[in-house]
Amino acid sequence: MSIHNQNVKEYLLGNIERITYHNTENGFCVLRVKVKNHKDLVTVTGNVPSVSVGEYIKCSGIWYNDRNHGKQFKADFLKALPPDTLEGIEKYLGSGPIKGIGAHFAKKLVSAFDSCISNFHRLLPYYLV
Repeated sequence: MSIHNQNVKEYLLGNIERITYHNTENGFCVLRVKVKNHKDLVTVTGNVPSVSVGEYIKCSGIWYNDRNHGKQFKADFLKALPPDTLEGIEKYLGSGPIKGIGAHFAKKLVSAFDSCISNFHRLLPYYLV
């Protein structure tokens, strides 16, 4: 693990692997994020109105060592973006944003539509209406 100065603002980019906590009333969330050049998943805390596994996040903030939960990235800016990789789209669809699509069916969808999958996640809600 690299050493971080807790007072210097940094930027993180990564894929959401797990949502540990999300309060839909105030947007506070605790996310486990796969970040390039980090061996383990990074814990990111911040506020975002809605979030799903598989989404890509951009955030800025500071490193913080929580007494109970350890090293975390405390984001003062956090933006979730739709996934743009096959793995991210599969995780996103499998996490339940569309009723009736679970992990198994998401895998089948990604396999069947992998040649046009980059637009598939944008168009799927229209096909399901």
